[in-house]
Amino acid sequence: MREALRTLELLGIVETRAGGGTFVRHAGPDDLAKPLQSLITRGHSLADVIEFRGIVEPAIAALAAARITDEQLAELRDLLARQEQRVGANEPYADEDTRFHEVIGAAAGNELLTTMLGVIWDVLRASRDEWLQTNTRAHASLEAHHRIYEALARKDAEAARAASAEHIRAVGEGILKLLGGRNG
Repeated sequence: MREALRTLELLGIVETRAGGGTFVRHAGPDDLAKPLQSLITRGHSLADVIEFRGIVEPAIAALAAARITDEQLAELRDLLARQEQRVGANEPYADEDTRFHEVIGAAAGNELLTTMLGVIWDVLRASRDEWLQTNTRAHASLEAHHRIYEALARKDAEAARAASAEHIRAVGEGILKLLGGRNG
C-alpha cells in the first residue's frame, strides 16, 4: 500500500501531508498528460495507440458537432483553404492538419478528452508527418477533412463521428503499412 501511495505521489495524483495523511490532489487535465504519455510510450504498440485514437477522436467530433461555434467553423474553413493551397503547391501542411484537429477538440468542450488526444498526437506526430508527405495521401486527408467539416457545419453528430472514424481508420492503416513496410 505504501509503495502504491508513493507512486501516486510521484505522479502528482496524491499528496502526503506530515501528520495529516494522504489526500487526492485537485488534478486538471494537464496534470494527467505527463503520466499518460509515459504510460502510452512505455510498452504499447503503435497499433494500440492508433486504435485508441480511433475510439476517442470520433467521439470528440460528435461532441463538437453539437457545440461548435460559428467562429470555430470559420477557422476550420480557413484551415481547409490553407491546406488546399499547400497541397496544391506540394508543400507540407502538418501544422494546418494539427490545428484542424485541435479546433475540433476545442469545440467538443471536454478538456480531459482533448488532453488525452493531445498526448496521442504527440506520440504519433512523426509518423503522421511522414504519412502526410505524399500528394495522394495529402489529397485523401484533405477530402476527409472536408467531410468532417461538412458534418460539423450541419451539426450532424453521427455524420461527424462516422467521417472522423473513417479518416482515423484510413490514416492509421496507412501509417501501420508505411512503417511496417519499412521494417519488413
